[in-house]
Amino acid sequence: MAKIETGTQSRQGEKGKPVLYVLVAAVILAVVAGAGVLTWQGSVSPSDHASQSTEAARATATNPTTAPAGQKPN
Repeated sequence: MAKIETGTQSRQGEKGKPVLYVLVAAVILAVVAGAGVLTWQGSVSPSDHASQSTEAARATATNPTTAPAGQKPN
């Protein structure tokens, strides 16, 4: 005789280790991909603006008549 199930029971997926393996593998791949993106972005990003501002301020302080690079003199 056929097993009688409700509509909700017939739509449920199986639980167990195969589902857990897929979820764990997906999380690990997401972490690896995120680390790869952050590493790549760090290697191709320009220098920070703070060090550029410090260098421009020092150049202006040592020779106030010369405007920093990229700026017009007043």
